[in-house]
Amino acid sequence: MKLDECFKKGLLKRIPPDMDNAHRSIRLSSENIEDAEENLRIKRYRVVAILSYTAMFHAARAILFRDGVKERSHECIPVYLKEKYLELESLANLLDSYRRFRHDAIYGLDFAIDEEEARASLESSKEFLETIRDILNGHL
Repeated sequence: MKLDECFKKGLLKRIPPDMDNAHRSIRLSSENIEDAEENLRIKRYRVVAILSYTAMFHAARAILFRDGVKERSHECIPVYLKEKYLELESLANLLDSYRRFRHDAIYGLDFAIDEEEARASLESSKEFLETIRDILNGHL
């Protein structure tokens, strides 16, 4: 899907820029990472993957809120990031990959994840959040 389709279909919507919601999204991202770390300790690997994606999702939403965009589709967030922030293409691809992974973790009947994959998803979410924080703070 292309960015203009996301707006035409109402999956992304223009709103006034909202730094309060951007900061709240960053806080939620951080809280999801903390929850994922706790679930890793108790070997709840599927939950770690879901929370890691959720952390990335909220971090990405912070950029959208700052830019005055509200999402109504998880699918359109990576599309927005790729088309508006060329330097975020690899992170947008990572987000999209974990979006599909999360879908399988929630709805898949044969989904399995091991500790290594859970740790990788958690590390990816930490890196994702830090990059988004740097962008919001004007360092990238």
